[in-house]
Amino acid sequence: MSLVAYDDTSVVTDEGQVFRFPEGIPSLRKLTPQLQSFQLRVQCVANLKDLWHRLQLYGIAQYAPRDLEECAENLRRYGYPIPPSALRERKKAYPTGRRWCDALSRSYRVECGQDDNNDNIAVLKHRCPSAGKGKSHYAMNPDCRPDSPADTVFLFETKAGWNQHGGAELFSFKNHDPRGGCVLLNDGSVKFIRSEEELKQLRWK
Repeated sequence: MSLVAYDDTSVVTDEGQVFRFPEGIPSLRKLTPQLQSFQLRVQCVANLKDLWHRLQLYGIAQYAPRDLEECAENLRRYGYPIPPSALRERKKAYPTGRRWCDALSRSYRVECGQDDNNDNIAVLKHRCPSAGKGKSHYAMNPDCRPDSPADTVFLFETKAGWNQHGGAELFSFKNHDPRGGCVLLNDGSVKFIRSEEELKQLRWK
Protein backbone atom coordinates (compact mmCIF):
# COMPACT_ATOMS: atom_id res chain seq x y z
CA MET A 1 0.00 0.00 0.00
CA SER A 2 1.03 3.65 -0.31
CA LEU A 3 0.60 6.42 2.25
CA VAL A 4 1.42 10.05 2.93
CA ALA A 5 3.24 11.17 6.10
CA TYR A 6 2.98 14.65 7.62
CA ASP A 7 5.56 16.04 10.07
CA ASP A 8 6.38 12.57 11.44
CA THR A 9 3.09 12.65 13.37
CA SER A 10 0.35 11.66 10.91
CA VAL A 11 -0.15 9.05 8.22
CA VAL A 12 -2.89 9.22 5.55
CA THR A 13 -3.76 6.16 3.45
CA ASP A 14 -5.03 6.14 -0.15
CA GLU A 15 -8.52 5.54 1.25
CA GLY A 16 -8.34 8.78 3.26
CA GLN A 17 -7.87 7.16 6.66
CA VAL A 18 -5.81 9.34 9.03
CA PHE A 19 -3.65 7.85 11.79
CA ARG A 20 -2.13 10.32 14.25
CA PHE A 21 0.84 9.72 16.54
CA PRO A 22 1.22 12.70 18.92
CA GLU A 23 4.68 11.57 20.03
CA GLY A 24 5.85 11.21 16.44
CA ILE A 25 7.17 8.31 14.40
CA PRO A 26 10.99 8.44 14.60
CA SER A 27 11.39 5.59 12.10
CA LEU A 28 9.91 7.78 9.35
CA ARG A 29 12.95 10.07 9.52
CA LYS A 30 15.13 7.15 8.40
CA LEU A 31 13.03 6.82 5.24
CA THR A 32 13.48 10.47 4.25
CA PRO A 33 17.03 11.54 5.18
CA GLN A 34 17.10 14.04 2.31
CA LEU A 35 14.41 16.06 4.10
CA GLN A 36 16.31 16.44 7.37
CA SER A 37 18.40 19.41 6.23
CA PHE A 38 15.25 21.29 5.22
CA GLN A 39 13.57 20.49 8.54
CA LEU A 40 16.60 21.92 10.34
CA ARG A 41 16.39 25.04 8.18
CA VAL A 42 12.74 25.48 9.16
CA GLN A 43 13.73 25.21 12.84
CA CYS A 44 16.46 27.81 12.31
CA VAL A 45 13.91 30.19 10.79
CA ALA A 46 11.62 29.60 13.78
CA ASN A 47 14.51 30.43 16.14
CA LEU A 48 15.15 33.73 14.38
CA LYS A 49 11.44 34.56 14.47
CA ASP A 50 11.40 33.89 18.21
CA LEU A 51 14.39 36.20 18.72
CA TRP A 52 12.73 38.89 16.58
CA HIS A 53 9.58 38.85 18.73
CA ARG A 54 11.65 39.13 21.89
CA LEU A 55 13.70 41.98 20.47
CA GLN A 56 10.51 43.87 19.59
CA LEU A 57 9.63 43.75 23.29
CA TYR A 58 13.07 44.74 24.52
CA GLY A 59 11.95 48.29 25.31
CA ILE A 60 9.67 47.06 28.09
CA ALA A 61 12.39 44.96 29.76
CA GLN A 62 12.40 47.24 32.80
CA TYR A 63 8.90 46.11 33.70
CA ALA A 64 9.11 43.15 36.09
CA PRO A 65 6.17 41.13 37.49
CA ARG A 66 6.32 41.04 41.26
CA ASP A 67 6.37 37.25 41.40
CA LEU A 68 5.67 34.05 39.48
CA GLU A 69 1.95 34.24 40.31
CA GLU A 70 1.66 37.63 38.61
CA CYS A 71 3.63 36.28 35.65
CA ALA A 72 1.25 33.29 35.37
CA GLU A 73 -1.81 35.56 35.67
CA ASN A 74 -0.56 37.81 32.87
CA LEU A 75 0.05 34.76 30.70
CA ARG A 76 -3.51 33.55 31.33
CA ARG A 77 -5.14 36.93 30.68
CA TYR A 78 -2.96 38.38 27.93
CA GLY A 79 -0.97 35.49 26.49
CA TYR A 80 2.31 37.10 27.57
CA PRO A 81 3.96 37.71 30.98
CA ILE A 82 3.68 41.50 30.53
CA PRO A 83 0.22 43.16 30.29
CA PRO A 84 -0.67 45.36 27.27
CA SER A 85 -0.67 48.50 29.44
CA ALA A 86 3.05 48.01 30.12
CA LEU A 87 3.69 47.43 26.42
CA ARG A 88 2.10 50.77 25.51
CA GLU A 89 4.15 52.69 28.06
CA ARG A 90 7.55 51.65 26.67
CA LYS A 91 9.29 52.96 23.59
CA LYS A 92 10.56 50.53 21.00
CA ALA A 93 14.32 50.01 21.26
CA TYR A 94 16.95 47.44 20.42
CA PRO A 95 19.85 46.46 22.71
CA THR A 96 23.39 47.37 21.70
CA GLY A 97 25.16 44.88 19.45
CA ARG A 98 27.90 44.15 21.94
CA ARG A 99 25.38 43.09 24.62
CA TRP A 100 22.34 41.87 22.70
CA CYS A 101 22.51 38.19 23.72
CA ASP A 102 23.05 39.14 27.37
CA ALA A 103 20.18 41.62 27.21
CA LEU A 104 17.73 39.02 25.87
CA SER A 105 18.78 36.46 28.45
CA ARG A 106 18.43 39.00 31.27
CA SER A 107 15.05 40.31 30.09
CA TYR A 108 13.66 36.77 29.88
CA ARG A 109 14.59 36.17 33.52
CA VAL A 110 12.97 39.47 34.50
CA GLU A 111 9.76 38.69 32.66
CA CYS A 112 9.20 35.28 34.19
CA GLY A 113 10.91 35.65 37.55
CA GLN A 114 13.62 33.15 36.65
CA ASP A 115 16.62 32.69 38.92
CA ASP A 116 19.79 34.28 37.55
CA ASN A 117 21.52 30.91 37.76
CA ASN A 118 19.10 29.27 35.35
CA ASP A 119 20.31 28.59 31.82
CA ASN A 120 17.79 30.25 29.48
CA ILE A 121 19.91 30.07 26.35
CA ALA A 122 18.03 27.06 24.97
CA VAL A 123 14.69 28.76 25.67
CA LEU A 124 15.78 31.86 23.75
CA LYS A 125 16.79 29.68 20.82
CA HIS A 126 20.12 31.29 20.06
CA ARG A 127 21.43 28.17 18.33
CA CYS A 128 21.05 27.07 14.72
CA PRO A 129 19.99 23.39 15.00
CA SER A 130 22.21 22.30 12.11
CA ALA A 131 25.35 24.23 13.10
CA GLY A 132 26.64 21.99 15.88
CA LYS A 133 27.91 23.13 19.26
CA GLY A 134 27.99 26.71 20.43
CA LYS A 135 26.08 29.21 22.56
CA SER A 136 24.77 31.25 19.65
CA HIS A 137 25.00 31.05 15.87
CA TYR A 138 23.45 34.46 15.19
CA ALA A 139 24.91 37.96 14.98
CA MET A 140 23.23 41.37 15.13
CA ASN A 141 23.67 44.15 12.60
CA PRO A 142 24.34 47.21 14.84
CA ASP A 143 23.29 49.56 12.02
CA CYS A 144 19.71 48.25 12.15
CA ARG A 145 17.39 50.31 14.36
CA PRO A 146 13.63 50.13 15.03
CA ASP A 147 13.01 52.90 12.46
CA SER A 148 15.31 51.39 9.81
CA PRO A 149 13.72 50.27 6.50
CA ALA A 150 11.83 46.99 6.72
CA ASP A 151 14.32 45.16 4.48
CA THR A 152 17.37 46.05 6.59
CA VAL A 153 19.33 43.04 7.86
CA PHE A 154 18.72 42.67 11.61
CA LEU A 155 20.06 39.23 12.63
CA PHE A 156 21.99 36.75 10.52
CA GLU A 157 23.80 33.44 10.78
CA THR A 158 27.44 33.30 11.74
CA LYS A 159 29.89 30.94 13.42
CA ALA A 160 29.44 30.01 17.08
CA GLY A 161 29.94 32.80 19.61
CA TRP A 162 28.05 35.17 21.92
CA ASN A 163 27.03 38.83 21.55
CA GLN A 164 28.38 38.80 18.01
CA HIS A 165 27.67 41.94 15.96
CA GLY A 166 28.86 43.40 12.71
CA GLY A 167 28.18 43.26 8.98
CA ALA A 168 28.27 40.90 6.04
CA GLU A 169 31.87 39.89 6.81
CA LEU A 170 30.57 37.77 9.73
CA PHE A 171 27.96 35.91 7.68
CA SER A 172 28.43 32.14 7.45
CA PHE A 173 27.35 29.87 4.61
CA LYS A 174 28.53 26.77 6.50
CA ASN A 175 25.69 26.18 8.97
CA HIS A 176 23.41 24.43 6.45
CA ASP A 177 23.45 21.75 3.79
CA PRO A 178 22.81 22.70 0.99
CA ARG A 179 25.23 25.60 1.60
CA GLY A 180 23.67 28.85 2.82
CA GLY A 181 22.46 30.79 5.82
CA CYS A 182 19.37 32.55 7.18
CA VAL A 183 18.95 36.31 7.46
CA LEU A 184 16.28 38.01 9.58
CA LEU A 185 15.12 41.39 8.29
CA ASN A 186 13.82 44.30 10.36
CA ASP A 187 10.19 43.50 9.50
CA GLY A 188 10.51 39.95 10.88
CA SER A 189 10.77 38.15 7.54
CA VAL A 190 13.56 35.61 6.94
CA LYS A 191 15.55 34.91 3.78
CA PHE A 192 17.85 31.99 3.01
CA ILE A 193 21.01 33.29 1.33
CA ARG A 194 22.93 30.89 -0.92
CA SER A 195 25.63 33.03 -2.55
CA GLU A 196 27.95 36.00 -2.05
CA GLU A 197 26.01 37.85 -4.74
CA GLU A 198 22.74 37.50 -2.83
CA LEU A 199 24.50 38.63 0.35
CA LYS A 200 25.78 41.81 -1.34
CA GLN A 201 22.27 42.71 -2.51
CA LEU A 202 20.94 42.91 1.04
CA ARG A 203 20.49 46.25 2.82
CA TRP A 204 22.92 46.53 5.75
CA LYS A 205 22.56 50.28 6.52
